[in-house]
Parts: sequence; structure tokens; C-alpha cells
Amino acid sequence: MTRQENEASSKASIHSKASAINLETVSSSANGASVELDEETKRKLLRKIDRKLMPVLCFTYALQYYDKAILSQAAIFGLREDLKLTTGIRYSWVSLIFYFGYIAGTYPASFLAQRYPIRIVCTAICIIWSFVILCTPACSSYTGILINRFMLGLVEAGVSPIFMLVVGLWYTHSEQVSRSSWWYSCSGGSLLISPLINYGLGHIKGGVLNSWQWMYLIAGLATLAWGIALWWLFPDSPQHAKGFTEAERHLLLERVRENNAGTEDKHFKSYQFWEALFDYRLWGIMILSIVSCTGSGAVTTFGTIVFKDMGFDVFTSLLLNLPIGALAFICVLGSGYIGRKVPNSRLFVVAGACLPVILGCSLIWQLPDSNKAGRIIGFYLVNFFSSAWVQCIGLGTSNVAGHTKKAVYAASTFIGYCLGNIIGPLMFDA
Repeated sequence: MTRQENEASSKASIHSKASAINLETVSSSANGASVELDEETKRKLLRKIDRKLMPVLCFTYALQYYDKAILSQAAIFGLREDLKLTTGIRYSWVSLIFYFGYIAGTYPASFLAQRYPIRIVCTAICIIWSFVILCTPACSSYTGILINRFMLGLVEAGVSPIFMLVVGLWYTHSEQVSRSSWWYSCSGGSLLISPLINYGLGHIKGGVLNSWQWMYLIAGLATLAWGIALWWLFPDSPQHAKGFTEAERHLLLERVRENNAGTEDKHFKSYQFWEALFDYRLWGIMILSIVSCTGSGAVTTFGTIVFKDMGFDVFTSLLLNLPIGALAFICVLGSGYIGRKVPNSRLFVVAGACLPVILGCSLIWQLPDSNKAGRIIGFYLVNFFSSAWVQCIGLGTSNVAGHTKKAVYAASTFIGYCLGNIIGPLMFDA
């Protein structure tokens, strides 16, 4: 082929019908040369990536949050009494020990995802955590539930950091915050659904199992079924993804070339590890994560208990959690939208999201117990922390290059998340 023909081929617009793209049009991409992608091709590729990736990430994260947050709802259906968690800060420790397990498992899980196919690692994680959930109804003591919660945190630790890596591999810098907000918003979506499910399970009376045990049993079975399905549903890296043609795989790599992140690399690079640890940005993001998530630990652990202590019955207390889920869902998506549409706005969003949290805490602190409506509104306002946290998720991985370095940033961000969630429950007693 002549030089002129090569140049013409490199500059040609690339069009596709349905999901198929002619391989000839991306020959220059395969050879390492840059290809100019037209807007129509970019849109089609992005839509296909979203269809393949987002439903899987969103449902998996919703299920993870559902399993983790069941504790708060099971607590008002006899769990605290059956396991003797009603004295001191025993219940707080049952909540926060999950995050000690999370800290212990975050780095190992992140590096497993670097050494082995992400699909296999995520499938294994989901199936193992389903067995941990299925073992929870068998817990009959304070020690037993502590061990169970620690193991749950240890196993689930890999999910969020791995999702951050997946988003970094598939999406451009400008797309990463909004896509991270999509799957993280499903924590709010989970809180919209779980009270309704447990409202029904809470009416189960008699039999061998108590209501709270049924809640865990159903959640564990659902997680097990989804974990098996992940083997076929979870996408591999862009260069090996099923459901894409060879031409589309070349274009998937081409569209994220500007990230300077390279392709998925299974080799641990020690120099990237040390670069990350000595990067001041990593520690700044970690501190932001801690302060953004302190409210999360309190709300997630004590939400239903706070409402019950205000004088509401157990079923009304469950339903009062629905606005928390709706607000978290809206805040996370709104934060991601602003981060995508307004350049260099992430830190301003973090600062702005803290203001409603401060107001909410002030209302809970200063209003008398008789002012239930004001205190409930204050409790809801605390949930604006999620707008700040979703910005922290994307800050690290979208601003560094190298698979090992991204893994360290992702893991460190969630270490901060854990520390915040450890601090939060310690502000309460049983």
C-alpha cells in the first residue's frame, strides 16, 4: 500500500451498522497508529459498552450493598436481642468490624484482579460472600456474628476497587465519574428495595427461623444465583471482551488511548506501587474519603434503630428508610452528572455536599425530641455525603496511568471509605 493510501486509511471515518464495524477501517489502529474516530462511531461504541457493562456492575453493587446493609434492618426484628447486642457498643462493633475485614481484603483482592481475569475474580468473590451471608442465620452469639461480619468484609472488599479498575479500563476520563456514579447510585436503589422486601419477611412468625434469619437466608440465595450468572455475564477486559467483533475491540482500545493507561497488564510493577504511595494526591483523596464516609457508617448502621427509638413501630421504621435510598440515588447521579458536565468541578462538589450534612447533624443535635419531623429531616440531610464520596471514587483512577498504580489508588480510596465507616458507628451506643 502506498504512503498516500496509508494516510487516507488512517484518516477515514469509521461507520458501523448495528454492532459490526469493518475490520479494514481499523487496520492502522491494530498496527499502533492513531485512528480518528467520528462522533457516530464513538456514540455507538459507548452505548454498546454501557449495555454490556453497566447492568452487571449496577446489579452486583446493589446486591453487595443490600447484603451489607441488612444488619440495620434485621436489628429491629430481634437480631440484637437474640445475639445479645443491646449493651454498650456491641452492636456498633458488629457493624464496624465489617470494615476491618474490608481493609484486610482490599489490597489482596485488587492485586488478584490484576494477576487474574477480572471476570473470574468477581465471580469467585460473589459466590464466596453468598456463603458467608447464608451462614449468618446460624450465628448464635456475639463472637459468632463478629467473625461472620469480619469475613463478609474480607470477601466483599474486592468489589468496589475492582469496579473502579473496570471503569478505568473501559471509559475515557470524562466518562469515568458519571459511570462510577451509575453503579454507586445503586446503593440508594438497594435502600429503595430492601425495606420493601424485608417488610414482607418481617411478617413471618413461628417456625424454626426468626424474621431476621429469613432476611439473611433469602439474600444469600439471591447472591449465590447471581454469582453463578456472573461467570457468563461479567465482561472481560476490552481486548478480550465477548460480544464485540475484532474490529470493535481495536476501537475500544483506541477510544481510551487518551487515558494513557495502556491495556490491562497482569504484571505487578513495583515502581508504580511506590510512586503511588509517595504521591501526595493519594493521601489527599484518602483523607477526603474518610471525612466523606463518616456519616455513611452512622446512617447505614443506625437508620432503622433511630426511627424506632423515635417511637415508630418496626414496620414504619423500615419504610422511613425509603427516602434515604431515594435521596442517595439522586445525590449520586446528580454528583456524577455535574462532574461530567462541569470541568474541574469535583472538589467544589465535595465541598458543597458537606453543607447539607452539617445542617442535618445540627438539626439532630439541637432540636428537641418532641420535634420528630425536624429530626427526621436532619437525618435525611446527612445522606448528602454520598455526593461527596462518588467524586472521591473517580478522582484517583482517572488521574493516574498504569494498571498497578490504578490498583493502589483504588484500594487506598476504599481504605479511606472503611476508616470513615469505622468512625461513624462509634458515635452511637446500642
